[in-house]
Amino acid sequence: MLNTRPVTEKPGTLIQLSAAMAVLLPMAGLTVWMYLLRDSSPGLLEFFLGPLLFGGGMIFWILYLHVGPCRDHLSSLGLLGHGWWRDIAVGTVLGSAFLALKAVTQPLLNRLFAPRPPSQEIIQLIEGVSQDPCLLALWLGPVVWIGIAGFEELWRVFILRRLWNVFTSPAGQWAVLLFVSALVGLAHAYQGPAAIVSIGIKSVLMAWYFKSSGRCRPLIVAHAVYDSVQIVMAVVAMRGYS
Repeated sequence: MLNTRPVTEKPGTLIQLSAAMAVLLPMAGLTVWMYLLRDSSPGLLEFFLGPLLFGGGMIFWILYLHVGPCRDHLSSLGLLGHGWWRDIAVGTVLGSAFLALKAVTQPLLNRLFAPRPPSQEIIQLIEGVSQDPCLLALWLGPVVWIGIAGFEELWRVFILRRLWNVFTSPAGQWAVLLFVSALVGLAHAYQGPAAIVSIGIKSVLMAWYFKSSGRCRPLIVAHAVYDSVQIVMAVVAMRGYS
């Protein structure tokens, strides 16, 4: 007898690219609005609600696109499976290595590019969390882990997966890796050219890790560790000056 079961075909190029754009455009629009269009600094409440609402909402959107239109498995994002403690340990090591890399390369980057002082928004954030331990705990907890590290790393691996399904050759996959890393660096242009280069390099390393291991959880941990340590150091410095 003939097998009449419908054959599930892999979504084509149009679906893959459309899904990538559906995730790229909201991020690009937010970046443009935050740093180019808006004429007032965000309040302290926006620093907390913004990442949680936007980042949390985008996580659900990304997961829907991944398992819905793209008909991909959650396991391909490196979020499932055993090995949680190993991923936490690897992520902590990666985050520490990225902090060491920044400490080593920052003096060179400062010589190549004129250092840009912290924006007023960042100063306002550091002042706020340095004065209220509850705000600091909230920032180091759900804001960093969900709204920043979780969302941004899921965003990264989702875009990589979509474009790697289109550009399947080794050269194409490396071109995608470098392209996405450049986008991540440019998204931090408000911090100056040194930040674009520094974050772009770290993005290449993180994308390479995902390409090699297929695991996203260590990247989330590494990102959270990297951001949290810098926030804590800034708070300690702020309290030392007060």
